[in-house]
Amino acid sequence: MNTFNQSLSFAARRLAPAMVGLLFLVAGYNKIGGFDHVAGWMAASGLPAASLLLVLTIALEIGAGLMLIVGFRTRWAALALAAFLVPTTVIFHGFWSAEATQVQEQLTAFLKNLAILGATLMIAAQPQAATANAPTGVRPAAGIA
Repeated sequence: MNTFNQSLSFAARRLAPAMVGLLFLVAGYNKIGGFDHVAGWMAASGLPAASLLLVLTIALEIGAGLMLIVGFRTRWAALALAAFLVPTTVIFHGFWSAEATQVQEQLTAFLKNLAILGATLMIAAQPQAATANAPTGVRPAAGIA
C-alpha cells in the first residue's frame, strides 16, 4: 500500500469513529432538552415505559458517542449502537406503514439509519491494534482502539 493510501486509511480509522460518535453525542444531548416531547412520541409509537427507555437511550447515545470520540472500547461502543439502531429504525421509521404524506420522509430517515448502521459495523470490524497499518512516523495516542 502506498504512503497516501496508508495515511488515508489511518486517518479514516481515527476520524470515522469520532464523526459517528459526535452524531450520537449530539442526538443524546438534544433528547435531554426535548425530553417530554420525545417521551410522548415514543409512547405514541406504542413503547411501554417510554420515559425509562428514553433515559436509557440518552445514556447509550451520550456514553457510546463519547467512547467513539475518545477512542475507548470503540468496538463495544459501535456494536451497542448498531444493536440499538436496528429496532429504532424499524419502530420509528417504518416507511411501509407511514401515511402517504410521510412515506418519503420516513424512507429517507430509514436509509440514513441504515447508512449509520453500516458505519457502526465498519467501526466494530476494524482491527483493535491502534498501530495497525499506521503510516511511517505516526504514532496514535495511547488507549485508542
